Amino acid sequence: MSADAPGKVGAQLRGWDAATFRTASGDPRMRSTVVALAVLESTPDWERLRTRLERLTHFVPTLRMRPLYGLFGLSAPRLALDPDFDIDVHVHRYSLPEGSGWDQLLGDVRRMSLTDFDRNRPLWEAVLVEGLPNGEAAFALKLHHSIADGQATVIMALSLFELGQDPNPDDPPTPEVPRGEDVNLLEIARANVEDNLQKFRDSAEGLLRAGGQVALQALGDPGGALDVVRTTVGSLTKAVSVPEAPLSPVWVERGTTYRFGAFEFPFEGLKHAAKSRGFSVNDAFMAAVASGVERYHERHGAPIAEIRVNVPISLRGDAGDRSAQASNAVAIARFEMPVEGLDVDEQMAAAHELVDAWRGAPAMRMADPLAEVSWFVPVPVLAHAAKASDVTTSNVPGPPIPLYLAGAKMVAAFPLVATIGAAVNVTMVTYDGSACIGISTDDRSVPDHAELVEDLRWGFELVTGDVVGSADRYAASHAGGGTPSD
Repeated sequence: MSADAPGKVGAQLRGWDAATFRTASGDPRMRSTVVALAVLESTPDWERLRTRLERLTHFVPTLRMRPLYGLFGLSAPRLALDPDFDIDVHVHRYSLPEGSGWDQLLGDVRRMSLTDFDRNRPLWEAVLVEGLPNGEAAFALKLHHSIADGQATVIMALSLFELGQDPNPDDPPTPEVPRGEDVNLLEIARANVEDNLQKFRDSAEGLLRAGGQVALQALGDPGGALDVVRTTVGSLTKAVSVPEAPLSPVWVERGTTYRFGAFEFPFEGLKHAAKSRGFSVNDAFMAAVASGVERYHERHGAPIAEIRVNVPISLRGDAGDRSAQASNAVAIARFEMPVEGLDVDEQMAAAHELVDAWRGAPAMRMADPLAEVSWFVPVPVLAHAAKASDVTTSNVPGPPIPLYLAGAKMVAAFPLVATIGAAVNVTMVTYDGSACIGISTDDRSVPDHAELVEDLRWGFELVTGDVVGSADRYAASHAGGGTPSD
């Protein structure tokens, strides 16, 4: 990761990042937080952990940057180094009351996720929670989704965690980060004008280039050029269409709160289920989610033919420098996925076909320009589009080897993501041979949170052909599906 950082006035949030910040600020139902929850075998050394977190902010300067706002909110916020950055404002520790367990931990993490950031300081916080059964501890890192997606969170963790109980012997030296400076509104306004003009120039040049390429193709292959235009226009139209309502007849309402659930199982089972059928892990993952969702609706006497799914499509390349990847690099595909009457093979095939089609769609490569345009769309319209989705699924590859945090071994890593308008979010992170599933459910849409968690668990059992939960270290303490006892 690089320590490169923008100058005094920082850089303006662009594209998807800017849109995420704006909608999260404008509608509490669009709250956009990511919590990475690491379960630790023992309590880490506090001072060493604090030092590792301070060091991380030097490798990822975004963690030292505060939002700067222009006049009248006509431009996206800028991120600039905070002259008053203090690691102790963002990091703290506490111990659970005696007798507490997994439910209490998830309840605390839920409250942490639902608490708004101080939007005049860097958009993250971290907490060490002690007092779990069997001498375990937990570490929760909360980030605003506008500064990091799931994969970026994993990348950050790779610089925070270590390979053994002792410090890594070959860690690179900690780079220096310039001290932030005070900025006045005039300086922000001037920088925003310059950035906005540059954006317009870039957009115009992009349109001219695209138009020139189509014109050249038309000279040699008029029919092919017309097909390109038709495909692109169709893809864009599909991407920006606003559905009227969710497809689920029971997940209709949306509230401002959600709750978390989690479970884990051996990753090998999911890999085998996918590979033996000629599909990807993501196909198997989505098939398991769809199967669980179908079962939930059948039990409620409301069978559904399709669900509307959001799937982040990674736009990351294989850059050698991980610093360029420590941010958002995704486009969101939204599509209707069949669920009724499909067996596991058919469900995987449906997921594969839909995701593959969207991954190659022209609109995916135009995600940031489309998000820039969304700045001129009222937040209620954007929120309405988000709330028309039933489920968001995300599959994030994590480290395949055990990691340590300030001397304590990490035994599980759960991704707990805000629902961001959907009724349900199901995210998987793989770690050291385990598939760690994090689930969030909108409280109004899913009042029986524990039942849905069990249905999703059943969906993974169906796909893997094994009992999911046999390797679940928390089965005794969250037999109710991880519902917080608030």
